[in-house]
Amino acid sequence: MPSGTRPRPMRVLHYWSGCTFRARYPESVEDHVDLLEMLGYEVKRFGEEGCCGYPLILAGEKGAAKTVAEETSRKIGGAGLIVTECPGCYRVFREEYPKMGFRTPETRHLSQILSEHAGSFGKFEKETVSYHDPCDLGRLGGDYDSPRKVLRDFAEIVEPAATKERANCCGAGGLMLIVAPELSIRIAEAKIENEFEPIGTRKLITACPSCLFNLSVAASRREGPGGGIQVLDLASYVLGRLKGNG
Repeated sequence: MPSGTRPRPMRVLHYWSGCTFRARYPESVEDHVDLLEMLGYEVKRFGEEGCCGYPLILAGEKGAAKTVAEETSRKIGGAGLIVTECPGCYRVFREEYPKMGFRTPETRHLSQILSEHAGSFGKFEKETVSYHDPCDLGRLGGDYDSPRKVLRDFAEIVEPAATKERANCCGAGGLMLIVAPELSIRIAEAKIENEFEPIGTRKLITACPSCLFNLSVAASRREGPGGGIQVLDLASYVLGRLKGNG
């Protein structure tokens, strides 16, 4: 894809950032939009997103979750296609809202959109990276292939022994990061130490904001004199490579 060129828009989509990306990684939110526009999509954004309600669902607050879902479903109902890189939001819109009686537009994970462009990004010098499967996208969402299909245009993927269906949680899932933050980070540290350091990982890619946070904190705690593992958001990594900054 020639630098600085933007194809004619192919399809209109609505981008949903999600609470965690919006609060912790606003720069990634802009990367997501920039990347989609670079690929030719006309990207529309919701004014005030609010929350999808996933934390309330995990906490067992069914009534409050349904109230939030009703409000959010009204907000997103007019969209034709919603794209998000938050696996939690992705799965809640697709699976939980219908269970509560709310119809939602077609919702896709950003990696699934990017995977449709795999093979057309251009020629890049392949570097070595590893990939961590977010629980809500992989184990619960059933998609292990889309992120890897995207990454193979830019890198050779070195997998740990526990990957895909056997992948261990980063420690942030199930509200663990909120109710037991230190234990949550220690789980991520154990993952870094036992799964990625032994295979020589230097760049670790993931496609979930909670995984990104936990693994980044864990990696920084384990960083030695020679530098540690760099943890990167999938779409931000792709955008950086396309711009020649990766």
